Amino acid sequence: MERHFHEDLKELKQRLLRMGLLVEETVEKAIQALLKRDSILANQVVAGDKVINQLEIEIDEMGHSLIALGQPMAVDLRVVTSILKINTDLERMGDHAVNIAERSLIVMKEPVLKTHIHLPEMAQAALKMLKDALDAFVNGDVELARSVLKRDDEVDDYNDEIYQQIVELMQKDPSIVKTGMSLIIIGHNLERIADLANNIAEDVIYMKQGKEVRHHIETQQ
Repeated sequence: MERHFHEDLKELKQRLLRMGLLVEETVEKAIQALLKRDSILANQVVAGDKVINQLEIEIDEMGHSLIALGQPMAVDLRVVTSILKINTDLERMGDHAVNIAERSLIVMKEPVLKTHIHLPEMAQAALKMLKDALDAFVNGDVELARSVLKRDDEVDDYNDEIYQQIVELMQKDPSIVKTGMSLIIIGHNLERIADLANNIAEDVIYMKQGKEVRHHIETQQ
């Protein structure tokens, strides 16, 4: 019974890893679609959301089945519950990637802004948080997970700066309002992706150490 449980748990981890790589690729594709004004890439992101949703359902069902039938011990239970939370956060990231792609399609129909907006830098920072959070999960690397948590403010700062900059540009030139509003929404979605990467990093710490670090409070389970 125990051997079967650990085989199933290994399979569950593999599925989550597949989900993570797919979402990482999707977010990266959405960012490239925006920066390169590539409508083909953007449409691929939108079309690919069904695969992410289906995988999320499979992982969720398998995880809950493991808890119900496997009756895991405390440490294993912590792993399974963390996987289920990470699974949900990855699916939400996929939704935010779709939002970015859809807004990028709107931006592509408008003239290019002449002013440099720090969206590329913000996008790369959010993507790096996601990559590192997933690597922390795969390798059980608590230090890497903690480094992800420290970078959340950087993405928030980019988002605030981009918002202020675009509002000022729209006030000076109302003709860019459609582009400006789309870029603000894209910035918000990138900020949410960074927040969700943060969640994954917190779950890695909980999974490995039994420490709850949400809201900057550490408790030992």
